[in-house]
Amino acid sequence: MTLRERAELAVRAARAAGELLLSHPHTPARHKAENDFVTEMDVKSEELIRSILLGACPEDGFYGEEEGESAPSEGMWIVDPIDGTSNFFKGELLYTVSIAYALGGEPVIGCVYCPPTDELWLAVKGEGATWNGRPVRVSDVSNPRESFLHMSFCHRNPWANDYVMERLVPVTKAYSDLRRSGSAAYDLCCVAMGRCEGFFELCLHIYDIAAGMVILTEAGGAVSGWRAGENARATGNIIATNGKIHAHLREMLLGGDVECFDTIDR
Repeated sequence: MTLRERAELAVRAARAAGELLLSHPHTPARHKAENDFVTEMDVKSEELIRSILLGACPEDGFYGEEEGESAPSEGMWIVDPIDGTSNFFKGELLYTVSIAYALGGEPVIGCVYCPPTDELWLAVKGEGATWNGRPVRVSDVSNPRESFLHMSFCHRNPWANDYVMERLVPVTKAYSDLRRSGSAAYDLCCVAMGRCEGFFELCLHIYDIAAGMVILTEAGGAVSGWRAGENARATGNIIATNGKIHAHLREMLLGGDVECFDTIDR
């Protein structure tokens, strides 16, 4: 199966999961960890996505947020069945289904679907990015004072949360506005299509960002870790921008002590 065919398969799986989630809007949640929630629909969505993807591509591996990783494979599906579970069970509109496909550890397909708004972003490496079938590109804004940022408070990690809170004062003075959607995949897609100019967060997981990173880079954006040489996919510490404000945002965020990034307990 070609990458394009796998991309269309990801679309089919994402839309099927979205239909399932829309039919169960008031599912109760339970604590998975401190400030981290899971619902029955997280599990059912992942099971449905897995059955569709591996049913068509049994040779591939699968790494999902809820059930973990299958046997390693050259081709690996990376899935967050509900990115923004808190939004989902609280009745907020901004939750997504995030599906990436990686070859040799590098994500090459990204599919993100927001069921309540019926928005679907799709990208294949080297082929550009689309929103509901239409090509998208990052914005051309280069002035921080005209730039909008998406971010998170990293509330599951006290050290990371304290660090981000410390940096919010200078960042809010330098940029036009900050927003928090509750879904990293959605945030990355917003940068990809110019709804905002940047996104930053600490302590994410690969299934939170793999699909969105493909979409953003194919839309002309830039992605990095917080420190020089840091791999955002490996650490989960991500800065994503339209490329125009990237260096400035990194400089603003690195104003504090980042020596212990490698030892953050994720």
